[in-house]
Amino acid sequence: MLGLAFALVTLATLAVLLWPMLRVPAPLGTRTDYDLGVYRAQLAELDADAARGLIAPDAAAAARTEIQRRMLATAPSPAPADDRTARKTAAIVIAVTLPLAAVLLYMAYGHPRLPGAPYAERLKHEPAVILADAGAKMETQLAAKPSIAGYRRLSEFYLRTNDVAHAATAQKRAMELGADTAADWADLGEISVLAAQGAVGPDALTSFAQALKREPREPRARFYVGLAEAEIGHARRAVAIWRDLERDSKADAPWLPVLRGQIEAVSKAGKFDPTTVPPEAPSVATLDQAIAAMANAMSGPAK
Repeated sequence: MLGLAFALVTLATLAVLLWPMLRVPAPLGTRTDYDLGVYRAQLAELDADAARGLIAPDAAAAARTEIQRRMLATAPSPAPADDRTARKTAAIVIAVTLPLAAVLLYMAYGHPRLPGAPYAERLKHEPAVILADAGAKMETQLAAKPSIAGYRRLSEFYLRTNDVAHAATAQKRAMELGADTAADWADLGEISVLAAQGAVGPDALTSFAQALKREPREPRARFYVGLAEAEIGHARRAVAIWRDLERDSKADAPWLPVLRGQIEAVSKAGKFDPTTVPPEAPSVATLDQAIAAMANAMSGPAK
């Protein structure tokens, strides 16, 4: 039965492939037929215009003579040749080689009693499953022996695998255990930004504010605070913060290209020269105002 099924599938495939080659194609018109059709249409249009008085009789006669001259000068062209021999040859080649190739491949790699590959077993070798298992093992180990460093590493691992939700959970767990550096708060804020698909919301801005309270020169916090200012329409304030970060950054700082691109884009949208905006570091009061403005904007107008 299995062999019969394979044979039927092969025949159906051959039929689909060979039918266009073996059928007699519809005759194609020649270039002469096309040109004559155009000239006939021109004559009909000319007669209609002359009947309506849109063209003078002398001009109509001259135009009719010219069109008729072109019709007489049109040389007949041969119809496209139908190379049936080539099509039949190609059909024979396909009809022979396709089944033969299928048989040879089956003899080389197939067998009726070839053991199956269960889905569960194959799934173990999928990269996503391997990464998920690695994360689960790390979580199990940390549950038995929790540590700040371990949860920091787990958060970094989940970020590399684009699992933002688990990265946030791991980072918060590290902070529950006592992690409280500027980098920890900047990490938490950046994870919040990623979870919001690039938007700097109140939660992220609160984390960046905490980072700046511990280290006023934390670069990621300063960048995202500027981005938050730009998002609520404070373009000059955003550029001032970014120019302050640019001034403090080393020449080979990896964030400089992105930072300068943001300065250029925001100042261009605001129609002002960024060099006219003096650098200014973010302040706690300004951050509190930005957080309040974002919270109000997200809550919407009162009903």
